[in-house]
Amino acid sequence: MRTLAPILAALCLTACVKTVELSQTIQPSHSIPEKSSERAGVVCSENLLHRVERASQYAVELGEPLCNALVKSVEGTYRSAQRATNPYKGEYPRVVKFDLGSSSLDIERRGGSTRVACSISVVVERFGRDSRRVSSQGVTGNAFVERRDATDVLVKEAVEAALQQVADNASTLLVAGLDGPRVSPPPQR
Repeated sequence: MRTLAPILAALCLTACVKTVELSQTIQPSHSIPEKSSERAGVVCSENLLHRVERASQYAVELGEPLCNALVKSVEGTYRSAQRATNPYKGEYPRVVKFDLGSSSLDIERRGGSTRVACSISVVVERFGRDSRRVSSQGVTGNAFVERRDATDVLVKEAVEAALQQVADNASTLLVAGLDGPRVSPPPQR
């Protein structure tokens, strides 16, 4: 009986976890007037891709939604961007690698309301054609939501707001580091 109690507790914890699905379409909220004329390879580290954040009885798979948002940041900055696993030397004029620095999710019940806070930090490394690192910097996204609503709705809202900040900050960082010729976007119809 003593060995059965921890097993049942573990089963209840894993069975009672509610996964919150995030939007896969988060992208930078501002457009760049002129992009770099170079192509870029985008690498999302295994650490970033497999990140699952847990709080209370909720789980949020950050990996793919975060990587997709970061790829869109690169697409908005360079002529073209392609996701790559391990690009070889010279395959792309620029390679942008993203790694998860840290992330946290906190859920706190306060009286009749619930407060959800999310924090994400990402390391952004840029490499040249010769595979030498040009720069390494960080971007963050922080958000919190507090109100009377379903907790899963608040978790989704807070995490997506933090992802939006990371995408915006990554885009701004990449634009600030652009060098070389630029191309104007095609005219809008």
